[in-house]
Amino acid sequence: MKLNKIWMAAVVVGTVGATACKKEGFISYNTNPGTIYNLKPDEQFANAVVATFEADFEYYYDYYRIMMPWMQYHTAQNGNGKTFMAEVGNFNQRRGYFYGRVGNVLTDVQQIIDAMPAGEKEKFQHERAIATILKVYYAVYTTDINGSMPYTQAFEARYGGTMTPAYDNQQNLYNTFDAELKASINTLKTATGQASYGNADMFYKGEPANWIKAANALRVRIAMRLLKRDATKAKAIATEALANAAENFAGNADNLDFVTTGEHTGSQNNWDPTAAIFRAPKSLLDFLYATNDPRLRMFFQKNSYTQENFDLAKAQEKLPPTAVFNPRQYVGSFASPDAAANPANAKYYTTRTIRKNGADLVLDTLSRVQYRLFCPYSNGGNGLVTFPLLTYAELCFYRAELAARSIVGAPGEAEGWYEKGVKASMAYYSQMAKDAAIVEYSEATEAEINTAYEAPKVKWNAATGLEQIAVQSYIHFFKQANEGWSVYKRTGFPNPTSTIFPWERVMADGVEQIMPRRAIFNIPVSTDRNYTNAKAAFDEMAKDADFGQGPTDIYGRVWWDKK
Repeated sequence: MKLNKIWMAAVVVGTVGATACKKEGFISYNTNPGTIYNLKPDEQFANAVVATFEADFEYYYDYYRIMMPWMQYHTAQNGNGKTFMAEVGNFNQRRGYFYGRVGNVLTDVQQIIDAMPAGEKEKFQHERAIATILKVYYAVYTTDINGSMPYTQAFEARYGGTMTPAYDNQQNLYNTFDAELKASINTLKTATGQASYGNADMFYKGEPANWIKAANALRVRIAMRLLKRDATKAKAIATEALANAAENFAGNADNLDFVTTGEHTGSQNNWDPTAAIFRAPKSLLDFLYATNDPRLRMFFQKNSYTQENFDLAKAQEKLPPTAVFNPRQYVGSFASPDAAANPANAKYYTTRTIRKNGADLVLDTLSRVQYRLFCPYSNGGNGLVTFPLLTYAELCFYRAELAARSIVGAPGEAEGWYEKGVKASMAYYSQMAKDAAIVEYSEATEAEINTAYEAPKVKWNAATGLEQIAVQSYIHFFKQANEGWSVYKRTGFPNPTSTIFPWERVMADGVEQIMPRRAIFNIPVSTDRNYTNAKAAFDEMAKDADFGQGPTDIYGRVWWDKK
């Protein structure tokens, strides 16, 4: 198991505390490019890693409040409100994080190495390549819902470059990303006599072979984004990235993820979802329940209606005399506001308080999210938190889809990759849940995983294979809602007419709600230094027929999200 303690960055490489406490040095660094010589690449790389996972506002707004409800990964306590599909307040934290916390610091690493004297910088090319891979990862994540954005000229002002960076359109961004990843892979394969990040790399300890695998997984993710826009380019990227088995993820041990102590997310703060009492969504819970999927108990908690509690409630007249015990303790909440507000469904949202062992106990019909999977210190927990970035299961699902579409590999190969992806996802969530010390954890054994795979709607069926791949990808991205959203936008699954996974139709006042596709684009005021470049970028995006009604239209599409 990979374990990264975020506070170790300060101890191992002397970075977090130094930059936080020495304000004068920080100001000097930001105003005088010459002070770059006083920084070390491993210090800034560790800073960038820490900054990547300090995104508590992002989790509170982008994940908990917006993307996860949209994607029916959870609902609000009493069901979703009528306007939840249109609520985007404080959405798109990633853009600010990329420019103000992550991308700028990783650019520092590149600049620090490039500014080294000849004969010295050659020893740090592995470190430069690794910084580039992580920078590209976050840039891919950022452009995903923002489309055109500054990249090739971004972050140059600090080093004497332009203060008005041009916006790269998304097509060119993907070309640039892939070129940078290819170059980084080549450097990691060929450069010798290299320095290593060691403990400053809280993912792979500076191991080049692991970063090559991660870079190739990211290249395949990019290829999947291009399938509808440039199938030829997508095929070329995926074919090259997957050509060498030794340079690709081979199991969950290869995952690019960040595992750290629960101190990182703490409790009773933006990371902690307990106060919101997020409910398990009916569609996802019912599917996992029907297929005996072990991820059910990794994602969601049982309700409190045990036989004993039920009997106590009847004895204390908290239940009507006609009430009959239902042994099913996994019950989901309606994602549709109309369904949640329907008086016939009020029984699911009703709680009762009984006395048990001298204390009050709230009986709740609906299952709650396993909070500790996201915030291990919730309700007195003491586990570890995992942030997945790129995983073996994700790559398996991509390979299955590419094979099923006869893009890379033969159609007959799809089944094997799909099965590997499903089983790897179940095993991975079992490990994450164990590390997080979730409520009532029990391991997903190999036998249980094999049995779950045999469920009729899970076991591979060539006739419905592409739908199955999309559905299982969606389930796998429970902790990566942006990627689940991307699967939906790219494939159209899940949906209410699915034969495999019938998603709940979301209705508000009798009107079906439409899934948003992107973030709001904030056009700067005309007095902004970079107004001309920003407006030109938005005007160019607006030429696409799918762009929508304007920059604030969250139902419009960015370039890769083609109908």
